[in-house]
Amino acid sequence: MPRRARRSYPTNDATDLTDVQWAAIAPLVAAPSPNGGRPTDIDRRAIVNALLDNHRTARQWRMRPNDGPPMRSVRYDFDTWNRDGTLITINAPLRNPARHALNRDPAPSISVLDSQSVTTTEAGGERGYDGEKKVNGRKWQFWVATHGFLVRVLVHPADISDTEGAEWLLAAHHHAFPRMHEIRVDEGEKQG
Repeated sequence: MPRRARRSYPTNDATDLTDVQWAAIAPLVAAPSPNGGRPTDIDRRAIVNALLDNHRTARQWRMRPNDGPPMRSVRYDFDTWNRDGTLITINAPLRNPARHALNRDPAPSISVLDSQSVTTTEAGGERGYDGEKKVNGRKWQFWVATHGFLVRVLVHPADISDTEGAEWLLAAHHHAFPRMHEIRVDEGEKQG
């Protein structure tokens, strides 16, 4: 009996980069690897769109639609860009024009720092037990500017306290935001 072709998922234009957004980040993600090797024949814009779709839909990597780039390629570039800092670097060229379009200064001055602990599987990655929230897994701490624009995010084992994670996050990245004078947190406010 012949096998039926798998049905592809519809593409979601809400997650695809606009031409202006792509122009802003293309030089950061389309450059050849400094380690050499064979250049990829997979469109980097399609890779970024697949990552945005994955984020928006919270799909598992292996559940990627079959009409996009191969899952292994998407995951490889995600891991590479995460390790080498590219994901942090591409945030500003996307955040700043969006803030400007809302008549906000591109450089934020007020922000919010919060965290969420999530249960993870035993396979892969570091994890820990968050006794306060009774969660065995990872914690992600997110630092957002007004209107919810991401400033930075940090993922670590859940047994690291919110204070320790916040101290690392702020110490490592606060210098990149010279206008930042107020950071709001759950237990009060930290003046920066």
